[in-house]
Amino acid sequence: MSSFRVRFESVKCLSPATQEGFHDNSLEQPTAPSVKARRVKCDETFPVCLCCVRRGLICSSTPRLSQWQIETRWYSSPVDTIVNRRLLQYWLERVCRILVIDPEDNPVSFPVLEHIQESPALVHIIQSVSARHEQYFSAEVARIAPEERGKALASFRNEIGTGKTRPLLSMLTALLLALSHGADRDMTDLGKWHLIAARTLINKMLEDTSHPWNLNPLFRLCLAIYLYWDMGCSYLVHPDEQQELDTPGLSLAVQQVGHWHHPMYGSCTDLIFILGNLGRKHGLILLYRICGWNDTFTNPCLEETGLELLIHRYALETVNHLLQILASSNYLNFQSLPILTAGSELRREDNKLRADVRHRLTRFVSCKSIACQPSCS
Repeated sequence: MSSFRVRFESVKCLSPATQEGFHDNSLEQPTAPSVKARRVKCDETFPVCLCCVRRGLICSSTPRLSQWQIETRWYSSPVDTIVNRRLLQYWLERVCRILVIDPEDNPVSFPVLEHIQESPALVHIIQSVSARHEQYFSAEVARIAPEERGKALASFRNEIGTGKTRPLLSMLTALLLALSHGADRDMTDLGKWHLIAARTLINKMLEDTSHPWNLNPLFRLCLAIYLYWDMGCSYLVHPDEQQELDTPGLSLAVQQVGHWHHPMYGSCTDLIFILGNLGRKHGLILLYRICGWNDTFTNPCLEETGLELLIHRYALETVNHLLQILASSNYLNFQSLPILTAGSELRREDNKLRADVRHRLTRFVSCKSIACQPSCS
């Protein structure tokens, strides 16, 4: 009977210096800077570490990247000379996530590289928004942010004047210009001209027969983003300057979009279009509060209800429904505007709900690097 002998290789011991050389940085988890500053071990809870939650701090840890990264070939083009590769990479991996629900379904991430070759204005405004995002959209940002925005405006005017840039790319540029405009903290200028310009670009986009909009997901993305933008912000425009939303061309486009799943808000484009037509307001809370409603209700069930009591009831219902969504959910993107509006209407006796609203907004700021504070404090 044959016998077998197994030989083991001698054990090799690595020196500390060699072990340090083999350290795999890819296995490290992002640690919140606020935790590092206190020299406390980060528990690495995603999306917000528990150390920051317990202390009520804004957690600014780096979010996880997508499991699979899209590899896109870079074409040599005239925009190479104006590209800030660090800010562009920051946009592709982090900033663009604030515009969608699911990071894995994001047309304005790596797929946008296919289009920026045609539009220097789009390159500049992407880099400006990225620079602002790094500073939580603070008014005191690095000089590069306003510089890039100024270059974007100049390039945008030139592109509109020559008419060589596709309306789709101009629409995307206008959207990001409006996003960066909101960080200026100038409450006398609410950016209505960006909204009005966007409507003009949408009309051109729908009339562009050489590039059928309904065959391109990015076209549908921009159309639906405009509808959401109009629904949320058109109340800032004076009634004399309002543009009719329910036009034949726009209505037909909404029908063609149908129940397409929009990366920003899901499958409810038709509902947003309806809400945009019904008074062009955020909802009943803003309708009653901002418009100074002083008429009688036509609904018999509300005849004996006071206005303040009704607003408070709507606020409670809104907050309770939003809090049913987990704070770790990707749908956090959608919550900021309604929970801020409803949370500002909570009363002093609503202590628990007020605390929950503050906690939810802190989570939102930590995850999205967008500053928002409730007025229920």
